Amino acid sequence: MRLVKVAIAAALPIAAASTILPGGTVSAAPSVLAAPTYSTTLVGPGTAAMYPVDVTQNSQYYFVLDAGRYRLIAVNRSTGAIDCQIGGLQGGGPGQFGDARALDYDATHNELYVADTPNNRVEVFSFSNTLCASNSASAFTFLSQFGAKGTGPGQFSQAYGVAVDAVHGWVYAVNGAGWVQKWTLTTATTPSTYISQFNGAGLNQPRQVTVAPNSDVLVMNARAHECDVFNSAGTLLFTFGSLGTGPGQFTDDPRGVSVSQNGNLAFVTDSGGKRVEVFNLLTTGANYSGWTFAYTIPSGTGASAFVGPRGLTTTSDNHLLLTDEWGFSLHELSFTPTGATVTRNLFGSAAPLPGVDSPRGVRVAASGQVYMVDYWNMRIEYMNGNGTGAASFGFRGNPNQAGAINFAWDAAISPATGNIFVANRENDQVQVFSPSGTSIKIFGKVGSANGLMKFPQGIAFAPDGTLLVDDSGNDRIERWTMSAGDTVATWTANYGTKGMGKTAPPGGLNNPTGIAVAADGTIWVADTLNNRIQSMSTSGHWTVFGATTGIGHQIGFKVPWGVTVAPDGSIWISDTGNNRIVSMSTAGAVNFNASAASMGVPAAPMDSTIYPFSIAFNGNTVYLSDIWNNRVLVLTTH
Repeated sequence: MRLVKVAIAAALPIAAASTILPGGTVSAAPSVLAAPTYSTTLVGPGTAAMYPVDVTQNSQYYFVLDAGRYRLIAVNRSTGAIDCQIGGLQGGGPGQFGDARALDYDATHNELYVADTPNNRVEVFSFSNTLCASNSASAFTFLSQFGAKGTGPGQFSQAYGVAVDAVHGWVYAVNGAGWVQKWTLTTATTPSTYISQFNGAGLNQPRQVTVAPNSDVLVMNARAHECDVFNSAGTLLFTFGSLGTGPGQFTDDPRGVSVSQNGNLAFVTDSGGKRVEVFNLLTTGANYSGWTFAYTIPSGTGASAFVGPRGLTTTSDNHLLLTDEWGFSLHELSFTPTGATVTRNLFGSAAPLPGVDSPRGVRVAASGQVYMVDYWNMRIEYMNGNGTGAASFGFRGNPNQAGAINFAWDAAISPATGNIFVANRENDQVQVFSPSGTSIKIFGKVGSANGLMKFPQGIAFAPDGTLLVDDSGNDRIERWTMSAGDTVATWTANYGTKGMGKTAPPGGLNNPTGIAVAADGTIWVADTLNNRIQSMSTSGHWTVFGATTGIGHQIGFKVPWGVTVAPDGSIWISDTGNNRIVSMSTAGAVNFNASAASMGVPAAPMDSTIYPFSIAFNGNTVYLSDIWNNRVLVLTTH
């Protein structure tokens, strides 16, 4: 027991003499860098017109789920303008959204159901056409929510799809773990209640779901590259589609599904193939009994090009509306049993430069240029330290595609070559770029064996030139050796194992995110979902920090996303869940806690707090990515 207490440094008292600073913070030694103060904002919000992932409709509006701007909007079907919206700031409170992925409309009760994916719930909103037409902020009203994180009945491991069956008074919700759940509809007096769940022969990462006019249920079985058709009792009737590039096949990652109002056609987005595949649905009795291939809706050119097709919906007048997440647009088409033509393209403008949307990793090159991972805009943005000369590289693309950046979380700059190493999270890879963005090398593929990775998030170089990668999906750290010119990557070691909770043993990791390496080779890692920081010495000894130590009450870390070794050797932590920056000694003694108020950071349009993700130094200048406020701040310390 005594050895465990020694390993957990957060339980130790301050060993060094301390000085009380204004606000009750403590400096462990006079040489430690002081709490920073706000200087300026390097770059502010830069968002596309929208990042739409799903759509539904009533007679007057298209309801669009804008994932990248964390909002639900109503687009006037006549004018094509946004008349009203709800949301706009990432969160888990009532009426807020994470990276929500699906929605549906209950015309009987004028209610909208939103699958708030990372928050493991379905939110229910009432809607008023009249209030929306007058641009009222009250057009959408949060009513209730159902679901929670977990593996039991009525719980979710990511809520991916939602569909209303108004005939039976049910709503179907897709659990990313491989189930479709059935709930009662919410009414003015009664919230939704769980009924049952089904998964047929097994669903592999199911995505969106729709209810056909005959009450059969179509579910996108994404990783099986097929659409599964169930009756309302949850019995699997048949499947259609397969992996491939031919007619009726899905290139990769089929997402959205919708059925024509007459029940005869099924439309499926082949997201990887940048097209929509259309199928005839055959009926025997009350249910569907089979299918035949009808036709393909290929990508057009210019404004009609499909870049990232996602969810879609059909109307009673035979129009198809398709959301294009990475075309930042809505494509409206008219369709017949034999083909479809584009009638209108709405929105479509990309994010401006400079500008960031949910910025994550920040690094400073030897030249003084600042590199930022612009998460939602799928790019690396870089500029001079004073904000001039902004440029970017990267785009949304397929794995192994040179230049493709897909929901990257962090970047590192090689001290030997100056090349930019990007933790390309959704690709399960690391991609190496020249400082101006030429793709040099891609390495890694999904898996858990040595040299494989899943959802890499943090990335940093050690003093000896080796590369450390937070293999977050496998809850470990990988070390790689790069050849001259960074053209060959060789895996050399793994560190850490899966461990859940603050009481997990040292070395137990749960979704590690930030990573940094001290001059002596000690590895520091943000053990994010365990709400703690850990270090690993060069001899392999792990030390856990659940909170700092010092005079007065010390608040425990809450979802820390970043960790940085400052020039003076102190450890700076992006304690995101507590909306603060923390500096501590290598023994865990607090130097300071800094909030937006204490640093003099101006309030963002929708929030007065900060959501720190990554910290980078250039002498006494500190760059901080404020993730949910869509900005990178410049701070000064002494």
